[in-house]
Amino acid sequence: MKENISVLSGKEKEARKKLSLFLLAPLSNGLFGFALFFTILLFTKLIAFWIGSIPVFNIDFDDILLSGIGFILMAIIKALENIQQN
Repeated sequence: MKENISVLSGKEKEARKKLSLFLLAPLSNGLFGFALFFTILLFTKLIAFWIGSIPVFNIDFDDILLSGIGFILMAIIKALENIQQN
């Protein structure tokens, strides 16, 4: 039985490198930024609930949108770093 061995050409390697550099890296950093902002919001709301500043602990849609700012900021920062390096 023949083994099917795939060897990537130079263009395919370059395309995968660019995809990783300009799409996957910014998206992963964006997810990190989203998680970071969401964690900070969650923590501050929890502390405010514990000390009695807010009567009910809840997560609103606005909190998700605000965390989206973290996603956008981190993704843009990583994309610009990658563009600057190339």
